[in-house]
Amino acid sequence: MAEQRLGRTTFETRRTLEYFTDKELRMQFGYDQEWWPLAIAKELIDNALDAAETAGIPPVIEVGADDASLWVSDNGPGIPPEVVERSLDYLVRVSDKSYYISPTRGQLGNALKTVYAAGFVDHEEGEVIIEAKGVRHTIAVSLDRISQAPDLAHTTETFVRIGTLVQVKWPNVACCLTGQDEGSYNDDGHWTNARPSLLSIVQGYAAFNPHATFTYGDFEAQATNPAWKKWLPGDPTSPHWYTPEQLRDLIAAYLTAERSTSKAKTVREFVSEFRGLSGTAKQREIGYQGVYLKDLVRDGDIALEKVADILAKMQALSKPPTAAKLGVVGQEHLASWMIRFGGVAPGSIKYVRKAGVEDGRPHIVEVAFGLRGDGESRLLVTGLNWSPTLTNRMREVNSMLQFLRVDSGDPVTVLIHIARPFFEFSDRAKSEVEL
Repeated sequence: MAEQRLGRTTFETRRTLEYFTDKELRMQFGYDQEWWPLAIAKELIDNALDAAETAGIPPVIEVGADDASLWVSDNGPGIPPEVVERSLDYLVRVSDKSYYISPTRGQLGNALKTVYAAGFVDHEEGEVIIEAKGVRHTIAVSLDRISQAPDLAHTTETFVRIGTLVQVKWPNVACCLTGQDEGSYNDDGHWTNARPSLLSIVQGYAAFNPHATFTYGDFEAQATNPAWKKWLPGDPTSPHWYTPEQLRDLIAAYLTAERSTSKAKTVREFVSEFRGLSGTAKQREIGYQGVYLKDLVRDGDIALEKVADILAKMQALSKPPTAAKLGVVGQEHLASWMIRFGGVAPGSIKYVRKAGVEDGRPHIVEVAFGLRGDGESRLLVTGLNWSPTLTNRMREVNSMLQFLRVDSGDPVTVLIHIARPFFEFSDRAKSEVEL
């Protein structure tokens, strides 16, 4: 009798499904599943703040949650319907931050995609509601197991709302938002810091954004300085913040975007978008008159030596921004927050600010310290570019506190905020930073 043989079939698996896996979302968020609602809320608050700032509006952010959902609303201009539609395409990542070197908040750059996917992965179904620009979008997520692809059913109806509301349906989400007193080991055997509460995250935003008002349940933090200024998402970036490789990546992104439009960008137009280079005289001095970005392509790649030449001329004809241009949270606001929310005795507050420039990139470090009058143990709040971190992932901060013998049980409050155009992160979710 002949030996039976298996005639193997070559199967195809759609890459769109990769986003809808526990492994992929762990890489995106940098945390285990029980952290995902916090990471989603944080990303939505980041985007809400950016939207209001871009429109020149002092942000008013409302965060809410119940047993079945969490939501974030803002008073910004509203997400356009076409942006919602594009966010449903998992073959591409949509972001206006990915290739620009700029001191902005947003972490993932693809928040809505992770929002749609996370609820599905956690409990095999998902529903997200977005209200903006006169439209209520309902996105119901399920899995088409035959085609091995996510099924996103998108329906719309007319709805009047100022700003944007994003609501994520998430059964039993409340248990993920109350925080933990102690850390734990995850499924891979690695130690994970204690999970913060959503309230502590909202309070962290209030600490680093003097111009914004935040509410969450009974918590409310009014803006202490609605006129406060920082580097805005729409401000031109500086050529001094780029390496030739990073500028090449930005040019490549523009060339990719040109495929869906009929307008090609010239080198001169590209140069004019940078800080200090809007004048025609400087653009002429850089040269490349009549040259398009696509003309920099040689043998299927962008000629790096040409990019380096353009960048060197751009830097020579412009001044690097000072650290003060980034925006200073300030002693008055931080002290007010520490007294109201950090349990700090007013006379014990110490504040230090240091500014500098490294490799053409400015930075500002602000540290506020105070003794707690309520006798509670140490409260440490860290932030990068006006956004609180879910946990303290800055190794240098841990080393500093150990050196100063400021232990976790000490009755102190410590606020640390760092602003700079670019951070080196250790993972895709930007959850651990190298300073």
